[in-house]
Amino acid sequence: METITSKTIKIARTRSGVPCLWESLVAFEELRRATIILDSAGKPKKAYYHNNEREKQALVGIAVGDHLVKCFEDHHGIAISVFRIEEVSIEENQAVITPVFRKSSLISESVYPEQYASMIETCMSKFSSEEIKIIAYKGYELEKAL
Repeated sequence: METITSKTIKIARTRSGVPCLWESLVAFEELRRATIILDSAGKPKKAYYHNNEREKQALVGIAVGDHLVKCFEDHHGIAISVFRIEEVSIEENQAVITPVFRKSSLISESVYPEQYASMIETCMSKFSSEEIKIIAYKGYELEKAL
């Protein structure tokens, strides 16, 4: 059930019906954005499908208690959101998520609450990976073509 602070989001499913969300990585000259899914203990989950050359990179199964972490970085600083998955409905292809930590607006320090620090660091590490160079190059080529 959605509350004032919770949000209902669309989910994907595998061919066999397992509820999932997409992990993603987007890189432009001025903006980088990463989204990851972690289990209830904050550990990365195994993907059902993986392709590093696309924005939607990994299809990851979800369950109640898992976490969704989103990190944005631009010339103003970094914005971070950590959500907990509260409900999953395969009948309606949606999940209810609740924010458990948010920090944004010109932040540059890397001090986070202990229980979310490793989750945030895992998400932020995507910004320095080889994957971002591939995505950034494809984004540049697309902008150039337009």
